[in-house]
Amino acid sequence: MGFKDKYTAMVEEAEAAASVGEPEGDDAKLVIHVTPAITVEEDLPELPPEVIAGIIRQGGKLLIAGASKSGKSYLLIELAVAVATGYRWCGFECAQGRVLYLNLEIQEPQFMHRVYRVYEKMQVTAEKVSKNLDIANLRGQFRDITSLVNALINSFDVDSYDLIIVDPAYKVQSGGENDADAITAFCGELDRLAESLKSTIAYTHHHSKGGQGNKDAQDRASGSGVFARDADALIDMTELDLNDDAYAALKLAHREGAIPYRLEFVLRDFKRPEPKDIWFRYPIHEEDDTDTLADCKVRKPGGNQKFHDDQREKKRSELEAQIDEFMGEQDCVRRVDFLKTIDIDQRTFGNRLKGSKLFKVESGSSSADIVRIKDEG
Repeated sequence: MGFKDKYTAMVEEAEAAASVGEPEGDDAKLVIHVTPAITVEEDLPELPPEVIAGIIRQGGKLLIAGASKSGKSYLLIELAVAVATGYRWCGFECAQGRVLYLNLEIQEPQFMHRVYRVYEKMQVTAEKVSKNLDIANLRGQFRDITSLVNALINSFDVDSYDLIIVDPAYKVQSGGENDADAITAFCGELDRLAESLKSTIAYTHHHSKGGQGNKDAQDRASGSGVFARDADALIDMTELDLNDDAYAALKLAHREGAIPYRLEFVLRDFKRPEPKDIWFRYPIHEEDDTDTLADCKVRKPGGNQKFHDDQREKKRSELEAQIDEFMGEQDCVRRVDFLKTIDIDQRTFGNRLKGSKLFKVESGSSSADIVRIKDEG
């Protein structure tokens, strides 16, 4: 290579190096506009309307975080019905509006039954629900958030919906949940959806494993902290451990089987409200308006032992009553004959009967028998 060729190569290399960082394509056309600070109150822009009073405005992002299988989807269905009808949700007033529920996980028949059960229990106007709540059953149809957002923007006009619910978010989350860049990109797509359709976006995420009682609400969500800190409103949902007073009140109010939860709030646009305690009694959550749960603590792994012991005793008592009725005047029956009359298997039967002072199982040469325990006194 001659001197001229070397010189030309050096110039081209220098020019290439100097062009690094220069905008290319559409980025070269981007312009940033600024707005002077407003110092006259009357000139301030109008704030977006509140979708949930004191919690989230239209166009914002609402994240509900909680343990897996804690009823987050039911809480979101209740929210959808509440907004569609202008009803209260967990004690908060909701503005009536149009709702789109994106069901990404549950088969369509099961999900439609869920919505019906919730609507029926909430005792709201059927006409408003059918008019204002649309459901897109999309199980298995989308694997990433970008494709989903593109499809939504192509399918609906601006202001078609006041609230769009994405349930569950992980179904369209690309990359690991601990990858801050991947989660930032995911949240950016939710921003694009909110801005494009002028809708509030609500979605769910699960807690990390282990106890949550010593963590702040914004630190309980699994994976990257971007999840909790990006949302305009975070509602964290944790199960409570019933103390003796709450346990007694539960039985007095005939709420056996109801599961107690505490909602904690991290908000960007509003003053943080006090934590709110609720009961989940299938298929809906009910506000604890009597402060029964006020002194209860967040449940630890393996907690609520007294509650679970009582449930076990209740099931054993029910089984003992069924056995007694089946036996009549007899003192012994074949286990296989009794199991044909009830809807539990042999293993569940054995677990439920464990500890019984009325009946026991004795194994014979060809079959097992249920035997009445005679009072030796």
